[in-house]
Amino acid sequence: MTALHAACLALALSACGSEVSADSAPPATRPAPAEAAPPGAPSASPYRFDRPVARFELPDELVEISALTVLDDGSLGAVQDEDGDLYVLSPETGRVTAVVPFGPPGDYEGIELVGDRLFVLRADGAVLELDGWDGDEARATTYETGLGAKACDAEGLGTDGERLLIACKKEDDDGFNRVYAFDLDANALLSEPVLVLDRDAVPGEKKLRPSALAVHPLTGHTVVLSSKREALVSLDADGAVVDAWDLGPAAFEQPEGLAFLPNGDAFVSSEGGDGPAVLVRFAYEPAP
Repeated sequence: MTALHAACLALALSACGSEVSADSAPPATRPAPAEAAPPGAPSASPYRFDRPVARFELPDELVEISALTVLDDGSLGAVQDEDGDLYVLSPETGRVTAVVPFGPPGDYEGIELVGDRLFVLRADGAVLELDGWDGDEARATTYETGLGAKACDAEGLGTDGERLLIACKKEDDDGFNRVYAFDLDANALLSEPVLVLDRDAVPGEKKLRPSALAVHPLTGHTVVLSSKREALVSLDADGAVVDAWDLGPAAFEQPEGLAFLPNGDAFVSSEGGDGPAVLVRFAYEPAP
């Protein structure tokens, strides 16, 4: 097994419903140090997933919210996996402040702002660049990547500032999940994956099935969300695991969106089902 294969993964119109405001939330205190965990087990997290600073219920239109990004004015951009609409959400209230159509119905699974360019990922691997997304209607330019032929089931979209990163939910024939890079100068996918994630490197019987990906603004680490494993896994530039954090205390139904604010705070969105979809903010409080 190569070093790359050794890298692992444990891993807001409508008023919002019940919410916990940042002012009224209890202080985010750090738990007492835990006993040493076995290799590969989730470690102490800089996020208190049992104590969010804000939690918002989302409207019915976003019951299948599938991705998040931070827009240039500090609001959040979101898509859901049925309609070709960009939803703009307030990070302070969780309310939908705008809905911008960009295309026909489709399985939209990722969204990412890179500089002044906004991209949406479709499950077949196609990357859509949206022009005029800050107006009443956006125009989409579609770049085919060929990932559909690779049985990828593309679901996570992030950026390291120089390229897009696309995570495949499905495993390859060897049981690995792959992350590919999309060149923003050539508007083309690089042929070989830049990360290969081994599900067996993190404890748990469920498949990894990455559902979101984002690069942390302070550490530079690539953080992958696994809805099935209820975990976040942080990887360095070489794909080595830095941390694995348990999302279980947040009690999400189906977390599929991840975005970081410049100060490191994390937003996670979860699809609804038995209840409404939710948007939750967690404070970034790393150990000193």
